[in-house]
Amino acid sequence: MYIYITLLIAFLISVACVPIVKRVAVHYGIISHPKNDRWHKTPIPLLGGAAIYVATVAAFTIMSGWDQHTLIILGAGTVIFVLGMIDDFKRLSPPIKLIVEIAVAAFIIVFGLQWDITGNAALDVIITVLWAVGITNAFNLLDNMDGLSAGIAGITGVVIFLCLFGNNQSPTALLLASLIGAALGFLVYNFNPASIFMGDSGSLFIGFMLSSIVLVPEIKLPGQLLQIIILPVLIFLIPIFDTSYVVFMRKLSGVDAMKGGKDHTSHRLVRVGLSERGAVIVIYGISMLSGTMAYLGRFMSVYVYIELIFLFTITLVFLGVYLSKIKVHEINGNEKGAISIIVNVTYKRRIFEIILDLVIIFISIYGAYILRFEGDAFKANIVMLFKSLPIILGIQIVSFYLAGIYKGVWKYTGTHEVWTIIKGIVIGVGFSMLAILLIWRFSNYSRTVFIIYAIILFMLMALSRYTYKSFDYLFKKSNGEAYKKVVIYGAGDSGEFAINEILNNELLELTPICFIDDDAMKHGRSIHGYPVAGGIGNLEDIIKNRNIDEVIISTPKIKEDKIKMIRQICERTNVELKRFSLKIED
Repeated sequence: MYIYITLLIAFLISVACVPIVKRVAVHYGIISHPKNDRWHKTPIPLLGGAAIYVATVAAFTIMSGWDQHTLIILGAGTVIFVLGMIDDFKRLSPPIKLIVEIAVAAFIIVFGLQWDITGNAALDVIITVLWAVGITNAFNLLDNMDGLSAGIAGITGVVIFLCLFGNNQSPTALLLASLIGAALGFLVYNFNPASIFMGDSGSLFIGFMLSSIVLVPEIKLPGQLLQIIILPVLIFLIPIFDTSYVVFMRKLSGVDAMKGGKDHTSHRLVRVGLSERGAVIVIYGISMLSGTMAYLGRFMSVYVYIELIFLFTITLVFLGVYLSKIKVHEINGNEKGAISIIVNVTYKRRIFEIILDLVIIFISIYGAYILRFEGDAFKANIVMLFKSLPIILGIQIVSFYLAGIYKGVWKYTGTHEVWTIIKGIVIGVGFSMLAILLIWRFSNYSRTVFIIYAIILFMLMALSRYTYKSFDYLFKKSNGEAYKKVVIYGAGDSGEFAINEILNNELLELTPICFIDDDAMKHGRSIHGYPVAGGIGNLEDIIKNRNIDEVIISTPKIKEDKIKMIRQICERTNVELKRFSLKIED
């Protein structure tokens, strides 16, 4: 009960403090002005971090007695808060901030706040410093869009509490509740459209506090090494993923990794068609999903957990590869070369596909063993899996090559590619079973496993090849603010050509909303998930109700009188009228 009361008090104090610090920021001119490397387009007051800090300290002081660990964490957190506040007033160089952060991390280690993972004291100290400094700066980098850092801080805090504290009512748990409440209170004003930013004082403070709280000795991580390593990564997945992704892409581009920019995960999601709110909500969803996996890992068999981690990781890799195709105009340097590297490796040279397929083959056969055997039977048979794994991997990847899987382009995956996948799987499974029969006479091997393996492999291979189209569909279906919304007239073959061109050509910057067609038999149906919303008589209402920007005539068969009617509707509603044309010319 104390946990919920503490969280509520921190929330209310934060909600009350934000307007005060906002007025102070405006009065003293502490404003974040639009810049080339910043996302916002209007001046926004800073100092939101002061409200988060005051609410955290005040709520914790009211509801809890201090102990050594909370005193150390808050004392060190105060130093980080002051560092961020100075940076908000007068920009500090990255080396100065890094030196202070390392010194503060060393300070908490002296008082017993550190990871105990490897059993080697020196190595554990290094890991702890990297952890504290890394997460602190990850939340700072994550503060790149309205509501993102504060929202992820709230989600991460809740997951930490559920996974590591449970019903614990210790001072550290109450400190965590205070931080969660303060972040959520600030989010009321910071969610899109934001009226105030937290600044470095807030993002650095939040990152350091969360990274330090998980280091208290009272927290007992699961006993198995895999879960000890994976659990913190899942809890802090979004800041870790976003920071790693941005640094990786900037290094490829020859751009300073510490420089600000509009190339974060959230920015790329907006560029593929999501609204700012939509992008933030998608990232919230990924954070909640990873948090759920972290929580469920406490109750799962480690063997099943490994399978889920692999599947989740592959999904994130797909997302990263998909977003890497987005051209980030604001980044200078050798960006063209970097994006070319990503595209060439993944879609032309096939190196990435082959590596990915090897992982998918392993996940499929491993998953088949999990579904076929349970408990001690699984432990006994998994030995046979790893014994035959090199043979299965080799035969299956060669079969994929011979079947022609690596001749296709993911972006244009269709029915032909599906049949190619089936052919490659049948050849690979058949020759794998034959090899096991010749070498081990199928002794202690289950034939049922290979049937399950083939089904899982087909599902994962098909999903991997359709990810490009799936992400295009999901993101552009979101009716985001980044692209113009269009209605396509003509729900026939030419209409399908038009919508495929819109979905595949990012340079058009269009988002399809629906079709209209004169054939009443097509009304209420859909093409690629986009509905046929009616005929010309419904066009004006569709334009007004769905905020349409353009009408595209897809069919060349339309009569002149209907073109005139559509033109008049477009003129009345102030939208553009265009024609889609597909020709073969000399």
